[in-house]
Amino acid sequence: MVYNNKKLLLSVLWILAGAALLVLSITEVLKEAVYAGMGGALVAVGVLQVVRNLRYRKDEEYKEKVDTEVNDERMSFLRMKSWSWTGYLMILIEGIGVIVALVLGQRTIQLVLSYSVCLILVIYWISYLVLSRKY
Repeated sequence: MVYNNKKLLLSVLWILAGAALLVLSITEVLKEAVYAGMGGALVAVGVLQVVRNLRYRKDEEYKEKVDTEVNDERMSFLRMKSWSWTGYLMILIEGIGVIVALVLGQRTIQLVLSYSVCLILVIYWISYLVLSRKY
């Protein structure tokens, strides 16, 4: 994995965007408190990415570890497998949530969870069709 200046610049942009949200929230230009939280989160993510980028450039042992993690076939397999498990579990958990919401009479929650399951299954079906043509 190559950490070039574009990634460093992007991290700095996250910091600037977060700082702007924080300033606008503190000066009450943006009235909702959620913008301050988003700004703080963006600043934190930007700072962590800058630190990570600089550490990658200076620490050869860390650089080797990151490169191995990104390029290793075993890690790629584990990432793919964990995503597939996540998909199965989300559908099962949301399906159970639909039934629980139905029993409790929570129609809005039931509909949201049902639509979410449908959306996941439609995305799965489309990606399956695309991948079956590709491979």
